[in-house]
Amino acid sequence: MSPRPEADDGYGAPYSALAQVYDRWMAADRVPYDQWLSFAKRRFAESGLEVRSVLDVCCGTGMTIKALQDHGYEVTGVDASAPMLDIARTRTAPGTELLCLAVPDERLAELGPFDAALVCFDGVNYLTGGDALTATLHQLARALRPGGVLVFDLSTRRAFEEIAALGEFGEDFGDFAYIWKTRHKPDTPAYEYLVSLFVPEGELFRRSVEQHAQRHFTRDEVGNALRATGFTDIAVSDDYTEREATDTTRRETWSARRTIGSTPR
Repeated sequence: MSPRPEADDGYGAPYSALAQVYDRWMAADRVPYDQWLSFAKRRFAESGLEVRSVLDVCCGTGMTIKALQDHGYEVTGVDASAPMLDIARTRTAPGTELLCLAVPDERLAELGPFDAALVCFDGVNYLTGGDALTATLHQLARALRPGGVLVFDLSTRRAFEEIAALGEFGEDFGDFAYIWKTRHKPDTPAYEYLVSLFVPEGELFRRSVEQHAQRHFTRDEVGNALRATGFTDIAVSDDYTEREATDTTRRETWSARRTIGSTPR
């Protein structure tokens, strides 16, 4: 979903243009929102808490918010992209709190307290700064009530390498088209994606180019960051299932709980 809204070298901010076609693209890719919700609900039930309030970070166009609301949860959404949030407002329940924040942001810690928090669909992979992961987890811990549940996913090194191996690729959906180009910084976990989007404008197509920066993390990096920021009951599985994450896993799903005692300040 949506990262820090920065443009570089004249490129558009992430999801500034993609917002208008994002749902169409995700529908074509059959993104399994229902599977994500079912997994999160299992983790909520296992916690023993009565989970009612949920913070959805990197909420994008509000698909996960709507799914949660349809199941009776009270949801607050956070995203860095104002265009994505504009679409979320048309989908979510009237009065839903939707905040334009680019994590990490200290204002995140001031929200709540929530019973649970979600960061779905590679949102954490956009935390490319040296301490961005730890800072964001620390803020999420402070936004959760004691014992509160955190669920998030991460694309793995294997997934990044598979995408990079494709080089430049694209697809024509009829009502829009895109070209995707991957750039990898050698000997680092950092990747950049240049996404050229073509949408109809009269008899022609308008081209917009966005630059997206992501990175992968080792399991040790993630586990250590969770423990350092006040989380316990840490678990990782394969792509929103109960299967063990392995070296072939392309998306890891992490869950943890905020410690009952004090949270590191």
